[in-house]
Amino acid sequence: MIFRRKPKKPQSVRHLPKCSFCGTQRGERGVKLIAGGGVYICSECVSVANEILRGHTPPAPMGT
Repeated sequence: MIFRRKPKKPQSVRHLPKCSFCGTQRGERGVKLIAGGGVYICSECVSVANEILRGHTPPAPMGT
């Protein structure tokens, strides 16, 4: 009889979610993320989008 060791299960690596627009990670600089269908948007990008919709053109957020 041949005994074979079961292969070790690969450890799942959890990645912190990040903004799909600027790349800011959750918790970075106190930024909050809003989840959507497979995408995230940070509170800073939401603010920029609101300003654009109001007719102002603010500078882009400083993402990593």
